[in-house]
Amino acid sequence: MMVEDNTFTINVIKTGESEVPAPEVYWMGGWNKWEKLSFHSLLLRNKNMKFLINTGLPTDLSERNRAMVDFGGERCIFRPNDITMELKRLGVDPSEIDGISFTPLQDYTTGGISLFPNAKIYMDRRGWTEDIVAPRERKHHSRNLFVPEQNLRYLLFDAWNRVELFDSMSPYSIAPGLTVSWVGCHHRSSLAFHISTKPGMVIFSDCSFKKRNIEHDIPIGIAENTLECIDAYAKLRGKGTFLSAYDPAIDGLKF
Repeated sequence: MMVEDNTFTINVIKTGESEVPAPEVYWMGGWNKWEKLSFHSLLLRNKNMKFLINTGLPTDLSERNRAMVDFGGERCIFRPNDITMELKRLGVDPSEIDGISFTPLQDYTTGGISLFPNAKIYMDRRGWTEDIVAPRERKHHSRNLFVPEQNLRYLLFDAWNRVELFDSMSPYSIAPGLTVSWVGCHHRSSLAFHISTKPGMVIFSDCSFKKRNIEHDIPIGIAENTLECIDAYAKLRGKGTFLSAYDPAIDGLKF
């Protein structure tokens, strides 16, 4: 059911899963324990637009899974779900998606970017610059694990006329009822999406992997800056329903 122009309905779509050592999720905590992760896209709909936050995992996960095996063994490999099948189950064809964006810019969020030929592509200018085209420091893994090479070529050549780079250091409005702000913490391209829904504000971000991070001020373990985590949690906590980007508890939620 469509709602007012400045509010959206939300479907949380599980696009994949993995397991990781717990200290990746909880900074310096949970040694010898494991945590299950889910990867998510959010389908936002109202009568004016259909918008997707994150586009799913790439078809070729060979480089990603080599890195995950090197990191923690076979248990860590990424297992994908077909985002197009999930969208069709919700009555949406990929060609109907009007806009897409990402948090963060990683292969598991940008993997399906070419599936949406009519979508405007919204990317944070700072994240695009510092994570992709001109990193200030050498990254700990290859750029293909941020944006796979074929998708980077697609962005730069086939789809560049649909790309909109925005500045998110102050809240940026993508559409009425949909704003985005920079949070950092996990990557330079990590954002928080603020989505107006009929039940209230919903916030989606990868600065918190699971509910416990933001509720108890526990930085994520794989953080580029742990103080940015604490700052983000203080700003975002209590401002609405917070969806931690990799928490299996949000699989399939609807708003």
